[in-house]
Amino acid sequence: MFDCSMTIDGENSYALWCTAIGETEIRHTPISRQPGEELVEVVACDVSPLDRQMAEGRYPLAPPFPIVPGTTGVVRDSDGKLFFAFVEMRGGGLTTPGIHRTVASVPKDVLYPIPGDVNPLHVAAGFTGLITALAILDHSIQIKAGQSVLILGANRGVGAASVAVAKDRGAHVIAAAREEISIDGVDYVSYEGMPEKIKGLTNGKGVSGIVDGLGGDISNLALMSGGVDCKHILFGFSAGHKMPLIAPRFLGTEHQLIGYNLFRRPWSLIEDLMDQSMEYLKDGKAIPQIAQQLPFAQAGLAFKSAPSKQGRTLIMMEGYTHDR
Repeated sequence: MFDCSMTIDGENSYALWCTAIGETEIRHTPISRQPGEELVEVVACDVSPLDRQMAEGRYPLAPPFPIVPGTTGVVRDSDGKLFFAFVEMRGGGLTTPGIHRTVASVPKDVLYPIPGDVNPLHVAAGFTGLITALAILDHSIQIKAGQSVLILGANRGVGAASVAVAKDRGAHVIAAAREEISIDGVDYVSYEGMPEKIKGLTNGKGVSGIVDGLGGDISNLALMSGGVDCKHILFGFSAGHKMPLIAPRFLGTEHQLIGYNLFRRPWSLIEDLMDQSMEYLKDGKAIPQIAQQLPFAQAGLAFKSAPSKQGRTLIMMEGYTHDR
């Protein structure tokens, strides 16, 4: 699957364009190497919640349509070496064209080498989630062994990675999701009646930390599940950007609701988090669930079907030809 290719043809490059809300098309989009960047073939990309928010016009800072989405991906250079391309660090897929394309020009400093003993598709599907989970749990919540942590959306992306990391840290992990989760040593709760269930699981104390990528009404339920000095980290809003928060619930326990942006962290820390994340993948501690792999010709379908899937959706760029 990952045969080496010594010649990278930027003139014969194609990109996925979001032309309007919910509308996409693949266009011939030539590209050349920019100063300080590397011309690479794109092998596979995840369709992340952020990518979908951009395509659906739900990201406030997005440029006007048409746009090329894609915040991360696995790429190959002219020597045949594989890298994780963290183009989001330089605005890729957000304020500048993204990496959902067959060939890309990528800043060299956001290319992270993928060891030969790590499955590149696991990197495409799960690397960003692991990086974010480690950053939130170790550096924001600073979770300790024995403390209780509530993880929302625990069967998807950052949530699933957070379950693995928190369990590895010796925390009491409470995983919340719409579908039941069965993991040894992890307590599952549904969103219905969540605060009461969590009080029961924590002897009435509530949790010390909350990992929240959902927003909406679910964040309010999580707020009622926190204990004294709970650090509630909000890193996304896939369940809704409006949150009906009730002020008195913050006061008695001094609940801390903290917005989170990974890219405000120093690059040195992110590099360290990438090293740790690669070790997790290498050791098999946090293997992402891949729900589907669709060819680049079906990229539009990938965007439309990803929200309904249990696990990640990958777009496979390699081998794309326009005569389809």
